[in-house]
Formats: sequence, C-alpha cells, structure tokens
Amino acid sequence: MSARGVSLQAWLQERQYVTPYHWRQRPNDEQEYRLRTAVVLEIAGVAASPPDAPARPALLDIGCGDGRFTADAARRARTIGIDVSQRALEHARALVPDARFVAGGGAALPFREAAFDLVTVLDVIEHIPDCDERRVIDEARRVLRPGGRLIVSTNTDRSARELKHYRHYGLDRFRSLFEGLDDLTIVGLVPYFPTLRIWMAAPVVWRLARPRIRRCAPEEAQVVIAAAVKP
Repeated sequence: MSARGVSLQAWLQERQYVTPYHWRQRPNDEQEYRLRTAVVLEIAGVAASPPDAPARPALLDIGCGDGRFTADAARRARTIGIDVSQRALEHARALVPDARFVAGGGAALPFREAAFDLVTVLDVIEHIPDCDERRVIDEARRVLRPGGRLIVSTNTDRSARELKHYRHYGLDRFRSLFEGLDDLTIVGLVPYFPTLRIWMAAPVVWRLARPRIRRCAPEEAQVVIAAAVKP
C-alpha cells in the first residue's frame, strides 16, 4: 500500500469524527450496534455482571473511537480506551467522563504485560495496514493476562467493501488472528437490511417474518465477532 493510500484511508476515518457519529445512528445502525454489543459482552463473559460488582475485570478497548462501546463496557468493567485520533478521544471523554482514555496506536500499546482481563478490538483491524496487522494482535495478546479473553470483530468478505478499510476477512484469515489462543468462539451477524432485489424476490411471509438484523452462522455472516482465551 502506497503512502498516498494510507493517507487517504486515515483521512476518511478521521473525517467521520467531525461529529460523534456513533452516538447519532440511523435505526438500522442502532439495531446492529445493540446486537453487536450484546454479543461482545456475552462472549466476553460480562453480560450479567452488575455495575456495582466489587471486583470488576480490567478491559482495554483498542481503537475506541468516539467511545460508544467504551461507555457500555464501563458499566461492567474497569475500562481504558485507546485511539490514535485526538478528535475521537475528545468525543469519548465527553461521553464517558469516568473512563480513562489514552492517545496511541494498537501496534505499540503503552501498557505493561498482562495488565488486562479483557481486550477488545472492535471494527478496528480492517483499518490497520497490512504491515501492522500482526503487530496489533500481538500487542493485544501481550497486555492480556493468562486466562483473559481477546475479542475481535470485523467485516467479512461477504460484506460491501469500504474505501476506509484495508481488507475484509475470509474465515480462514480471521481465525488465524487467534492462533495460539484457546476456546475460540465465533458468532456471525447479518447487520444490514437486504438489498431491494433480494428482498422483493423473497416470499412475502419470509419478508414479514425473517429478522433482518440477526445472528447467523459465521459462514453466512457479513460481520464476525470472536473471543478466545490466552493460555
């Protein structure tokens, strides 16, 4: 990837943070966000954790953006968000004043080894250039304690490509991110309304009854979410 390509993708991503766009989602995006977050909290093992639990896990949200997921995570864990965008972090600090936010990149995390019980990399890895993809995952593992969980979500190669993404993932490449970790769980999502052509060709009963934003098999998914345990 050329330096010009890197600059274009970084520029497109930064442009989204002119406003806290995750806070002001359209109905389809809001439904997808709520389902994705429910799945993440479930496979992270904290969905049922009460906000006032005496011993809350330490969670690092890599690529926290404008803080939408960090806000939900902070109700169940002692949460730190990190992002390269100062503009995004300004929005995040306004949304989650009780969480800690750090400026930095996932390829060189400013945290000690085994500092966190949970590390999330949500809709981030597709924004990382190929040369840094492995380093980001290795850093996430480094700061994760033994027995802790790494959770990653990303677009699959069944979803529409976006200019701000470096790649979308086939299942084999996605699974390779978790090599050396145990107890891999993968959940698939269909997070978008079907295209009009597919929707109109379907039987009327199917159109009325079929959930349009739903969990599915990873092989059928447009988005995959996975968690695995550090041995």
